[in-house]
Amino acid sequence: MQSPTHSAALTDLPLQTALLRLAIPLTGTMALETAFNFVNGYWVGRLGTSSLAAVNMCSFSIWMMMALTGTISTGSNAVISRSVGARRHEESRAVAWLSVVAALIWGAILSLLASHYAQPYLRWQAGQLGDLESVVQAATLYLQTIFLFAPIFCLNEVLAAILRAQSDAVTPLKVYTFGVLLNFALDPIFMFGWGPFPKMGLAGAAYASGLSFALMATLLLALVGYRMGWALPRVRALGEILRIGFPSSITGAFFCFIYILITPTVAAYGPSALAALGVGHRVESFSYLVSHGLALASITLVGQHLGAGNPKQAFRAAWEACRLVSYFMLLSTVVLVAGAEPLARVFSDDPEVVERATLYLQWMSLAQWATGLAVVLEGVMAGAGRPLLTMVVSTSSAASRWPATTWGSKAWGLSGIWSALVIARWIEAFLCIVVFLKSSVWRSAIDRKGQDSL
Repeated sequence: MQSPTHSAALTDLPLQTALLRLAIPLTGTMALETAFNFVNGYWVGRLGTSSLAAVNMCSFSIWMMMALTGTISTGSNAVISRSVGARRHEESRAVAWLSVVAALIWGAILSLLASHYAQPYLRWQAGQLGDLESVVQAATLYLQTIFLFAPIFCLNEVLAAILRAQSDAVTPLKVYTFGVLLNFALDPIFMFGWGPFPKMGLAGAAYASGLSFALMATLLLALVGYRMGWALPRVRALGEILRIGFPSSITGAFFCFIYILITPTVAAYGPSALAALGVGHRVESFSYLVSHGLALASITLVGQHLGAGNPKQAFRAAWEACRLVSYFMLLSTVVLVAGAEPLARVFSDDPEVVERATLYLQWMSLAQWATGLAVVLEGVMAGAGRPLLTMVVSTSSAASRWPATTWGSKAWGLSGIWSALVIARWIEAFLCIVVFLKSSVWRSAIDRKGQDSL
């Protein structure tokens, strides 16, 4: 039976080196996950406006699915990391295979939900935006098809989390690179037909993505089996996995849901406002990817140090992650302040869209540091096994955006919507800092006088 070859690497490295060794490839992997959407969008656009609108209508639903996979992947990442840090290799192996089984079951549940409720849900969403019945039909076909592969998507996330918990974030990056290239090649074959392959239209895009992820999962599964060896799943660890993973996944899913509710408020200002919001999200996604990469790295590093019985070093790791994300978000702030208009023009040449997207980015530049801290601290507390309070903070903050943007819209128009989002992010960051510093996990790392003993 193979022993994990990376298990001691992170706890023996300087904190900044360990964080960057994980965060850089993790950011690349998440960028490649985003690239799947760009690849599909590139080919689907050739099917016509209705097909492209259908895929865009499904985007938040797919993001919610990926967020909900964190129920298993985030929880298993934290639990396995602690076992790795404690050098309990048999335990980490058993938890890893439990996570694999749980991912397939959880993905099957999501698939069943989509098969039954995709159409009424999409019809409700379209009702928010006008009469789009033809788009709803196309979106239903696409969403139900893509969700057929939900067990595979969940499995990929969990296998990447298992490797990450063993300090390996490079291998998933390589596998995802292969997957994006394969998806780019399969999309036109399945969508437009070629040789023995029939023309499947929009459904072909979903099958191309599903097959690409299935081959990626096969590679990752074989690699995990080779490195760790096979073991009976440790079923009693499921409660701990769900306790840690469920709050984190709910946070991401709820965030997506709130933005669905905010969309009609923005849509009241016309298509250019919706387009500006989309442009702004695309630009912001770059800084978010780095923040989320550091958050995932924090889950592993904090978990490994706590597993090794060193809460002081775990606290230092959390503080180092906050410091690194602060530097990057300061740079992001400067870029958005100085380059809002040029960045908006990259995605649109419509003067009204550019003007409104520039306004959005200028407002969001004020929230970059707050966003980065909140995201990283959610990862830190998940790695510490205490995700509940940060979930309450994040979901409460997300929920407040709906009435706040409605009120802001009535008071100051689009600027009122954007400013409400900024205020909500700062409140979330402040409360996450309080939760982090007050957690009993770090009690031995901070002295009673309130000064850092590091």
